Amino acid sequence: MKYTLLVAVWLIGAASQAQNANLPAVEFSKLINSQRVASELAKLTEAEQKESGVLLLNQNFIEYAFDSSGALACYQGVLKRIRINDSKGLEMYNKIVLPVPNTNDLVYLKARSIAANGTVKEVGLEAVKEIEEQGRIYKIVAVEGLEIGGELEYISLFKRQGALFGSELLQTDIPARATELCIISPNYLEFEAKIYNSEAVIDIDTTIAGKRTLQLVVKDLLPIYEEKYATLKANLVRADYKLSYNLSRGTDRLYSWEEASETFFNYLQMGTGTTDKAIQAFVVQQKLKGLPPEIAIKKLENYIKTNLALKEDAEPEPAADVLSKKYGSKAGLVRLYVAALDALNISYELVVGCNRNNAVFDKDFDSWSFLDEYLLYFPDTRKYLDPTNQMYRYGMIDQYSEGNYALFVGTKKQGKTSEPTVSVRYIPLSKSSENHDDLTADMAFSPAMEQLQGKVTRTMKGQTAAQIRPIYHFVKAEEERKALNVEIVKSTLKPDAVFTNIEIKNTNLNSEEVNKPFVISTDVSLKSVIERAGKKYLFKVGELIGPQVEMYNERPRQSNIDMGNAHSYERILRIKIPQGYKVNGLEDIKRNITDGKASPQMGFVSNYKLENNLLTVNINEFYNQVQLPMTDYTVFQKVINAAADFNKVTLVLEKL
Repeated sequence: MKYTLLVAVWLIGAASQAQNANLPAVEFSKLINSQRVASELAKLTEAEQKESGVLLLNQNFIEYAFDSSGALACYQGVLKRIRINDSKGLEMYNKIVLPVPNTNDLVYLKARSIAANGTVKEVGLEAVKEIEEQGRIYKIVAVEGLEIGGELEYISLFKRQGALFGSELLQTDIPARATELCIISPNYLEFEAKIYNSEAVIDIDTTIAGKRTLQLVVKDLLPIYEEKYATLKANLVRADYKLSYNLSRGTDRLYSWEEASETFFNYLQMGTGTTDKAIQAFVVQQKLKGLPPEIAIKKLENYIKTNLALKEDAEPEPAADVLSKKYGSKAGLVRLYVAALDALNISYELVVGCNRNNAVFDKDFDSWSFLDEYLLYFPDTRKYLDPTNQMYRYGMIDQYSEGNYALFVGTKKQGKTSEPTVSVRYIPLSKSSENHDDLTADMAFSPAMEQLQGKVTRTMKGQTAAQIRPIYHFVKAEEERKALNVEIVKSTLKPDAVFTNIEIKNTNLNSEEVNKPFVISTDVSLKSVIERAGKKYLFKVGELIGPQVEMYNERPRQSNIDMGNAHSYERILRIKIPQGYKVNGLEDIKRNITDGKASPQMGFVSNYKLENNLLTVNINEFYNQVQLPMTDYTVFQKVINAAADFNKVTLVLEKL
């Protein structure tokens, strides 16, 4: 097979002849038993020498095989060889984190360091330690003798949960010469796989008696880089796979979208038949019966999100149990919504998909790896509800739940019973007119011209308000709210600003305030925006819009642009100019930086008007398009940096 050729390049030198009789009968065990240790180090290219490390060999094997009890089990084998180039690389790899929840699942492990002088040091299963960080348990093994300029090689085999679909990230923090994924199964189980964000060679091999191998190879993978305005995880090179056919039982496609709809429909209806009385009593007690559907939906959501807690590690329970316990798992809470909406005869569709920040939902590849987040959709109003996210209310969902395809599961009545309907549809992105962060400043110079003083008001709506409003909803203590007010004002103004009389409006998520703009206003005085230069005054008007993001290139852009949501900023600055002064430099206020299209999708446009000693500056910054290709990055960068450039605008006030 092809993978044995890839391995042979590295596994040369002194042979380890010890046979491992306790290894399971999987193909990866053959590699373990025939393993050789190569003490000769690889020759690196000039580009590879500049990296912290290089993944010289990266092979992953997922094999479905029958264990000693005759049950179908899943094993994963990993073989890596890594060059360590600097202290950062040494820190990254001197401890190997093992992806096993239970040490008993680790069947085999050998980790060895190869020094520049050829010295090899080796550790095995006996060196595995358990550590706890932030409440999570990790299995690690420390590698002895690892040094800068040396190499690390490790090979492991472990038993894992045998999901018949999955997703494997292939890209790491260091470049990889070649990365390989092999999925091996009995020949009557036919898996399919797809590579995202890279080209790959995909090969199917059935030459091993009774087994089928699906092999994917990606060459010359770049390291992962953090980039602003990018969905990092979704842009990583990964492989998704699924079991598509069990040829011993026929040729029907397995784990299809239709099967998924039936599975989720039955799963979330589970237990509701025996709890009809409890749910009916609940909707009567909460006075939901007879209400217009939208009002009933809002009241139901407010009750659940105010009175019931989400407990991630809870077992999925029937809807009535969630009510009695006052907490539930994600599935349990969704079951309660479903049961209550059914009791109220409100039309809805269950939406199952994934966060756009993690993966782009591929409607053409029916892998259930994409199905891990719940939403509810109401076709009569065309609005969504996130059933478990406390930060949002009916009509608004997380920005990364938008702009992605998802599985929509509806209900069709068949006599006295219900059956699921299925479709894969796009969840539209909200518009920039729905998400804005506006600033109004009414300011005047003090009589002595030593400071600027007045009132600043910031108005936020949509996704921008959703980042702040929920904090006020849950923080009730007056002192904590005051501290929060100060933090928001500080982020809006210059650090030296002195502010008083802070007011906030529309903080209640459980009322119609949630659909109104969140408003914070304050009286403010600023000294740092004025400098005296002889008989003239330098007025840093650009700094009144607050600190702005700047973007500079450290390396070529890797990822397409994702703004999170379409949004806009409208800023109105009204400054009263003292009598007897003229203003120089006003033309510097005028800016018109856009993408150059006939109908611009992004831009920073500013202008001014001076009438009766009142200077009014109008600024409109807008991003109507959420996702942009890398080819638009230069233009995008200019628009993003335009606000930071505007910070530098300085006017000169001169006595007439």
